[in-house]
Amino acid sequence: MSNKQTLNCFICDKKVFAYRHAMQSITEFECSNCGRYYLSDFIKGENSWIRPVMFHYLNHSTNLKNIFFILEEPENKDEYENFQFVTKEALSNMRPKTLNEKIDMILLNLGKSIKFWGDGVSFGFSGLAEAVKLHRILSALLLMCDNITDSSNDYRNVSTEIHGTLKFLEDYGYLERKGSTHEYSFTVDGWKHLGELRLSKHELPQAFIAMRFSPEMDAARESIKNAITDNGYIPVVIDEKEHNKQIVPEIFYEIQRSKFLIADLTGHRNGVYYEAGYAQGLGKEVILTCNEDDFKERHFDVAQISTIVWSNTDDLYARLLKRIEATVGKRTAM
Repeated sequence: MSNKQTLNCFICDKKVFAYRHAMQSITEFECSNCGRYYLSDFIKGENSWIRPVMFHYLNHSTNLKNIFFILEEPENKDEYENFQFVTKEALSNMRPKTLNEKIDMILLNLGKSIKFWGDGVSFGFSGLAEAVKLHRILSALLLMCDNITDSSNDYRNVSTEIHGTLKFLEDYGYLERKGSTHEYSFTVDGWKHLGELRLSKHELPQAFIAMRFSPEMDAARESIKNAITDNGYIPVVIDEKEHNKQIVPEIFYEIQRSKFLIADLTGHRNGVYYEAGYAQGLGKEVILTCNEDDFKERHFDVAQISTIVWSNTDDLYARLLKRIEATVGKRTAM
């Protein structure tokens, strides 16, 4: 049973329509700035860093059906089969870990507002207090600021970070200020770099998992996902993604925007080999794993490739964790 209310958007603080699902401790928001999303009560008290990451995800992810921000995935996922879960851990992994990652995410955000040559976006703060507050928060979200607050009337820290970030992007050569106004637009280098980011489709630091989908492989799937997550990346498994498109183009799209691919050869599914070959053809790092009972049946064309041959799921996790760090690199905070 849901109850329609007028609430403040958790992300940008705008007054929006929301549906309260009290029995499940869930609120469904419909925000013109941030989009439509579901939020667990248990994530509402999180630090301000989480809000710019949510904003970026909602604006750039292709998984736009029933996005559910939650502390951790529920055990009874069958009750929420139409939801795309985004956990606190996944949000933490989406958080930019380097200065270059943060700059790239900011440019992608600004690219949603500065759509054409000559367009600009204003970062001036004047007018009614409520309008100024909303504009300041939206500016902070666009620029991935860490000091977003809506609990106080003192926004000096937010404004300082916003204008400091804009000055930095000017010095980097990506933004230019229009005369003496507070409006900014992309420079030639800014447009060029934004175009490269969009072409690369690396909007989120993720790893694609190609493997046999069956109940007996569920424990192995979790070990692979945990090894990816513990190295700071987001695991993508195509049967967990909500979409309304044909499956093969979706697989190709997600591989294209992934930094690397894990292919578990257990069961020797042709699709797994095909996806691994596609990723390798794109120049992606491909890590092969296989259960020791199936390893002798591997195809001859991968026989010479270093493969993690695992005996149990703990072994798979431990060895894959080290292999990802050694070959792809562990994402660590700035």
